[in-house]
Amino acid sequence: MPSLPSPARADALAAPSFTLSPRHRTTVRAIAGALFEHEGGPTPAQLDAVVAAYEAHVGAVSMQLRPVLLVALDFVRWLPVLLFVAARPFEDLDVDERVRLLERMERSRFTPLVLAFVAYKTLLTMIFFEMPEELRAMNYPGLERKRWLRAAA
Repeated sequence: MPSLPSPARADALAAPSFTLSPRHRTTVRAIAGALFEHEGGPTPAQLDAVVAAYEAHVGAVSMQLRPVLLVALDFVRWLPVLLFVAARPFEDLDVDERVRLLERMERSRFTPLVLAFVAYKTLLTMIFFEMPEELRAMNYPGLERKRWLRAAA
C-alpha cells in the first residue's frame, strides 16, 4: 500500500508561490498611486498592501491567464512611450501625468487599451477599498452593519 506524502512533501507538491518582478511591483504601485490619489493618500503602506494583494491574485490565477496579466501590465508600463507622451515608463511619470494617462486610457476607442484599464482599475479598486483604513474613511459601519441586516430580516 503506498504511503501518503509527508506534510513537507505535500508542501513541495503544492503550486509554487508566485512573486512579481520588481518592474511589475513598481508598475502596480504606480497605477494604484494614480488611481487612488487624494489629499493625504494613499499611504506607502496602503500601496504596499495593494501590491501584495495584487501579487497574491496573480499567483492564484491560471497559468494561461497569468502571462496575459503580466503582458498587460508591461503594456501599461510602456504606454507613455507608445503614445509619445513621454520617453520614460509609466512609473517614472509624476502623479498628475499618470492620472492624465489613465484618464486617456479610459476614454480611448482602442479596445485593448480600455480593457487593460478596466481590468486593472476593477481589481485594484476592489483591493484598495476593502482596506480597513479606507472603510473607516468612508464611514463604513463594519460589524455594526450585521446588526442592521438582522434587524431588517
